[in-house]
Amino acid sequence: MKRVQPHAAEPAAEASDGAGDAAAKLRRRAMELLQARPQAAAMPLDAADTQRLLHELQVQQIELELQNEELRRSRAEIEAALVHFADFYDFSPAGFFSLDRDGVIGRLNLTGARLLGLERSRLVGRQFSSFVAEADRPLFNAFLQGVFAGGAGQSCELKLAIDGQWPQSVQITAPLSADGQECRIVAVDITERQRAAEQLRESHQFTTEIINNAQEGIVVYGPDLRYRLWNDYMENFTGMRSADVLGRHPLEVFPFLKDSGVIANLEDSLAGGVARCVEFPFEVKQTGRSGWALDRNAPLRNARGEIVGVIGTVSDITERKMAEEALKSAQQRFRDIVNATDGIVWEADATTLVTTFVSKQAERLLGYPLEAWEQPDFLATHLHPADKDWAFAYISSSIPLMKPFELEYRFIAQDGREVWLHDMINVVEENGAPRWLRGITVDITQRRQAEDKLVLLAESLETRVVERTKELRRVSAQLTMIEERERRMLAEDLHDNLGQLLAVIKIKLTSLSDDAPHSSIRQVVELGEQADLAARSITLQLSPPILRTLGLAPALDWLGDEIERLYGLRVHTDLGECSRRLIDEVQAVLYRSARELLINVAKHAKVQEANLTCLCDHGRLVLVVSDAGEGFSPAEHFGASHGHGSFGLRSIRERIVNLGGEVDIDSSPGNGTTITLSVPRFIEGKEICDDPNNACR
Repeated sequence: MKRVQPHAAEPAAEASDGAGDAAAKLRRRAMELLQARPQAAAMPLDAADTQRLLHELQVQQIELELQNEELRRSRAEIEAALVHFADFYDFSPAGFFSLDRDGVIGRLNLTGARLLGLERSRLVGRQFSSFVAEADRPLFNAFLQGVFAGGAGQSCELKLAIDGQWPQSVQITAPLSADGQECRIVAVDITERQRAAEQLRESHQFTTEIINNAQEGIVVYGPDLRYRLWNDYMENFTGMRSADVLGRHPLEVFPFLKDSGVIANLEDSLAGGVARCVEFPFEVKQTGRSGWALDRNAPLRNARGEIVGVIGTVSDITERKMAEEALKSAQQRFRDIVNATDGIVWEADATTLVTTFVSKQAERLLGYPLEAWEQPDFLATHLHPADKDWAFAYISSSIPLMKPFELEYRFIAQDGREVWLHDMINVVEENGAPRWLRGITVDITQRRQAEDKLVLLAESLETRVVERTKELRRVSAQLTMIEERERRMLAEDLHDNLGQLLAVIKIKLTSLSDDAPHSSIRQVVELGEQADLAARSITLQLSPPILRTLGLAPALDWLGDEIERLYGLRVHTDLGECSRRLIDEVQAVLYRSARELLINVAKHAKVQEANLTCLCDHGRLVLVVSDAGEGFSPAEHFGASHGHGSFGLRSIRERIVNLGGEVDIDSSPGNGTTITLSVPRFIEGKEICDDPNNACR
């Protein structure tokens, strides 16, 4: 059955009706012309004429029937063509529109209606520009004006803005009608084509960025092996711009490639072979750059699988080659060092303890050939029987810790000697588990023999030293106490005898009569006062009464005031730990030491302030004198053992050491001085603190 769509059959029906009307009109016209002709006088016809006329009429009738059949066949073909044209018109992939000069739609096909998103009947009479995106309307209006102005072959691309849909891109051409009153627009949807083109552009841009941002050189060669692509990496690597190399053969740009194997590699790839990697040195004379490069190539094929060139990558391996050379050199130096060292360098499996490498010194020190060390039971067989069990146990327990460890053991040499060895072992891990043991073994036989002798000697010497030390400390303590008693007796004598005598002299002189010369009396009084002052000063310096009566802390506090009065040196004191009373001998030594140190600061440090601190540290009483003055070099100061400049400090050191204490001097030129005196809590079993609540406890 013939397919007829709405509107599609209209042209065929119109053609059929038009043909029937034309035949009727033609018949009427023929009858009118026949009637208008003058009638010829009837002529008598004989039988022969009648027979011929009848034959002629029959022939003409057949001709007319044939012509009528041909007309019906032509009409059927025309009707079929019209139907075909209607189908092609409506279902064409392009939209067809007829627009007048104002852009009003007169006719359109179904594809055009689908493009604009409305039914065909609702589009007739509407402005085509109302469906054009606002940004493209000026372009469309200019295009329409150009068409009606007589422009031929014009086309443009527009975006259609349809409500609720993505903008569609169309390409339109608009030939002008013969009468010039309308243009017939052919609109082709190019949305997918533009999307594909955009994707192609994005893909090309993406590929270009990948190529140019690649961290190795990417090079494309044509079938003539001339450069077709040269990425940014190659420009930075060689210093040659792409414009300097594209279209040229590699040997024209880089003559050093002739004997490098690169050209042969390219030819193999162009022939479809599997090319190998080539490492070669390079030196670009144009830029002066040199180094090492790695070249890799593969055939470049088109969509049909045909080889159309070669694609290659180039990497800068200069640093790697330099590192390899350095590694080779380091390995050779290591081998030289290993073979020259007195120790045995070795490696063993951390699981089985089987030796996998041992240096030549093993054979020299112990006599066994190197290949014997690789036997599974070598160590167990030759370790000293007394050390075998504990050594293996110690090694097995140390390996899981994956930390370096050491051990000393005895080994039986090939000649039967008992050799002491010291092993320093590192554990090497793989995948978080112990894999290798690497160590150095040193022959310590002589050292152990010497140590054994020293132990025996030390045992006897230690006993003698302990006894001698006790004796010296006892004598030193006695001397210190005797010295302190003598000083105290001297101070008492000065106070009780000289002081009282001078006081009596002063009283008697002041009681003289008025007739005595005043000048003589005044002179005697002044001399007496000076003698009294001198006696008091000597008394305070030798053994201040405050030290005996109130203890070390008040005495040191008073000493700070005296130092400031006599020398102008301000002393900051922190004596909380010295607040408890100590035995007299210790108090005296610490007091005189502090006084000597503060006087040294006043004379030599060239500062206005010093610090005096007393504290307890792990059962020791500590006294610290510090300043921020010029400082000195202790090594140089005590270098001259008999120099006068070191007498004060040397005397202090001897007193403190005799009490079993220590002296620490921290000083350097320009960085001030800190001197720390520390004495033990106990001296020969007697605690230096008399008070059981002393803070030193």
